[in-house]
Amino acid sequence: MSFAHTLRHREFRNILFALTVSNTGYWMQTVAAAYLMRTWTAGDPLMVSLVQSALFVPTIFMLIPAGMMVDLVDRRRFMMFAQSWMMIAAGAITVLVLSGTTEPWFLLALLALFAVGFALSTPAQSSLWPELVGIKEVGTAISLYSLTNNGARLVGPAIAGALIPIVGAVASVAFNAVSYLAVIVAVGLWKRPPPPPRPKPKSLAVMFTGGFAFAAGSAPFRAVLIRCGLFFLVAAIVLGILPVKVAKADDFGTVFSFFGLGAMLGAFNYPRIARRFPRNTSMGVAVAVHACGLFGLGLTDWLPALCATTCVVGFSWFFVMSAAQVGSQMILPDEVRGRGLALLNLVLMSGYAFGSPLWGALARATSPDSALKIAAVVSISVLALTFRLKLPEDHH
Repeated sequence: MSFAHTLRHREFRNILFALTVSNTGYWMQTVAAAYLMRTWTAGDPLMVSLVQSALFVPTIFMLIPAGMMVDLVDRRRFMMFAQSWMMIAAGAITVLVLSGTTEPWFLLALLALFAVGFALSTPAQSSLWPELVGIKEVGTAISLYSLTNNGARLVGPAIAGALIPIVGAVASVAFNAVSYLAVIVAVGLWKRPPPPPRPKPKSLAVMFTGGFAFAAGSAPFRAVLIRCGLFFLVAAIVLGILPVKVAKADDFGTVFSFFGLGAMLGAFNYPRIARRFPRNTSMGVAVAVHACGLFGLGLTDWLPALCATTCVVGFSWFFVMSAAQVGSQMILPDEVRGRGLALLNLVLMSGYAFGSPLWGALARATSPDSALKIAAVVSISVLALTFRLKLPEDHH
């Protein structure tokens, strides 16, 4: 399906626009948090990498319960609750920065609180796409969301990088807090039709293990979880190390914006490439290109070269993310969709949560450039070991 065809769904269009606003705020806050941590800890690579861990470790524990709730309650109301949580947590971070505190552990604690809301929102948001556009258009809907999210990843860091030298980090965090109002309003105005009845689980234990049970019986879903989980364990190095490698806030905002630009280019090209090549092939090439990009980042400190290489990394990263999201949507039945997507995001975010401090510690022991080069070698090795695990294809 074309983008224009999918955008004819008014509710999808409204929610997509609102999410674009909030995602812009999210990336502004991410750059601001990395800048604050770098400033407060004199550029300690491990402490800077813990920003990602604070954002993802709580998510690991919350995603499966969140997926259970998505399959039990009204997804629309649950989404609004999660967005409200993130708005309050981002507001608390704003107050922390305004107070003049420079204690890094306070910042990490509030980022972890924010991450709980993110964990609640993730499976709810992912499970809405089939309801908003229908299962046949879900691949296009995910591509559109990825396009706008990475547009926000392009614009958000650039805005934050420009604002921080002028007014400090507080404006970026405050904008993020306010931005969640857009999603709350858009989802609140959606008149969701009554969903079809779902079979009731025998117990909470059955609910909790539903996603794991489906993964145990589905080889394609296991392939998605294994290959993408290992990839994101390596990919965590990008946001974990770049704030240390690129010292100035405006330069870091510029470099990381090119990641978003690359992902946007990936979103534009993904439908055409997905039609021409098997998913296993396109993902394998994407992982190899991503590894080359990481190695290239470890070879230079020249800003234009860093921007161009980060763009390539973002382009290839998008294809792997799409392989995970679209492939999973195609094979997950609706009655376990929330829990299945929660399990997928659990695996992906575990990669970020544990990969980031791993690479941060390696960068502290060696150097950021050495860590990037080692990550590239690890990524190619993992690709060679897992390439035979076949991924599910799109429905055409």
